[in-house]
Amino acid sequence: MSRSSVSSAQASSRVKADVLAAGAVCWRRGPDGLEVVLIHRPKYNDWSWPKGKVDPGETLPETAVREVKEETGLDIHLGVPLPSAEYTVGGKNLKKVFYWSAEVKGETVFAPMNRREVDRAAWFPVDKARTKLTSYADREQLDAVEKFDSTDALRAWPLILVRHGKAFPRSKWYETEHVRPLLKLGTRQAMALTGLLGAWKTKKLISSPWKRCMATLAPLSAARGQPIKKAQTLSEKATSANPEKTARFIRNLLEKGKPVIYCTHRPVLPTIFSVYAEHAPKRVVAKLPKDDPYLKPGEVLVAYVRPGAMPRIVAIERVRPIDS
Repeated sequence: MSRSSVSSAQASSRVKADVLAAGAVCWRRGPDGLEVVLIHRPKYNDWSWPKGKVDPGETLPETAVREVKEETGLDIHLGVPLPSAEYTVGGKNLKKVFYWSAEVKGETVFAPMNRREVDRAAWFPVDKARTKLTSYADREQLDAVEKFDSTDALRAWPLILVRHGKAFPRSKWYETEHVRPLLKLGTRQAMALTGLLGAWKTKKLISSPWKRCMATLAPLSAARGQPIKKAQTLSEKATSANPEKTARFIRNLLEKGKPVIYCTHRPVLPTIFSVYAEHAPKRVVAKLPKDDPYLKPGEVLVAYVRPGAMPRIVAIERVRPIDS
């Protein structure tokens, strides 16, 4: 696959590479402290993180979840992102692998789907994992997991912001603004979000009541059997009239500490990002979009929030569904 074809299919990654892959460092709290999952590949006789190449039509988060399932049998949801890995394969092809953390709760039964590719998966205490990892470079993800764990950021939960899909042009719409609909592209983006947003575990769907926002979350709502809560304060009109009320709404989402997906409009984004900036260190604030239009139609921004009485955003990432 050429670098140009990869970068166009995976616009969310904002990288060019011959091969894109994704995986996760699965972790749990064992009797002796933090433990992680390593896999053994008989072809290479090595121990590494579960990971694999992106399939056509997949985003990187979807790949990470699927590959962990195939190589370990574990059903996971993504946690805070970890450092990526970049190296050359086949002598000349640039490969980039994206990683997330993933907490595993309860009893685990490892069941790799293809024993010729992965014949074993096992839990290891972090000290043991450090010596067991075949590639020295894989320790970078382990170091990040330990660092996040030391500040309780490893348990960060996702607050997921969605800008509604591509809508009928404002300049050509002559009816009431709140019923301006999605275009066909916007509908495809909404459908693609169903798979993408399944990579994170969330408890609630919230949306501006305006038609284009509700339609953006409608396929996800139907797939999950989960209703969409309408929040008038997320509409363009309400935010323009009283931006502080919208800011209070976002602060409340942060303080409640419950994973949520919410959909709103481009003009509302500066107000949201100003609240995020209040709850984030400078290194995270620097990653917030600063220029209009901030996010593209159908694009997703995931804020990872450290739990506790004083919510703190420890990481930010942007992702777009394939059809964006």
